[in-house]
Amino acid sequence: MKVIKTTICILLMILVKSCIDLRNCPDNLSGKYICENNQKAENYLLLNDDGTFLHYYKENDKTFEDKGTWKKSDNGNCEIEFSNWKNFNEAGKNFEEFGNGKLWISGSNLDIGPDGESSTSFRKDKD
Repeated sequence: MKVIKTTICILLMILVKSCIDLRNCPDNLSGKYICENNQKAENYLLLNDDGTFLHYYKENDKTFEDKGTWKKSDNGNCEIEFSNWKNFNEAGKNFEEFGNGKLWISGSNLDIGPDGESSTSFRKDKD
């Protein structure tokens, strides 16, 4: 009976742990990520191997760039932390500027929100 209780407890712990963070968190995050929420704009995020990034946004005659550093969070979550973040994705030229920023990693996507449902998230370019 004790073996069954122990086995059930172990299985429950594994189940709870797997439900806490179901994200696929790849080791290599470098590359180009594209946001396609505005078909009139060119909007991408370039994560370089050296820990720097470029966020580029162009719509009509307006061009915006944001540069800084990034790192994968060391808190055990599937997140990227940015030294600074200007959220061009939400409002284009009416962007919000944050002191720093965070994107949640989900496989080949970088999500603006932790739910992974935002249309303003980035998808890794296959090229």
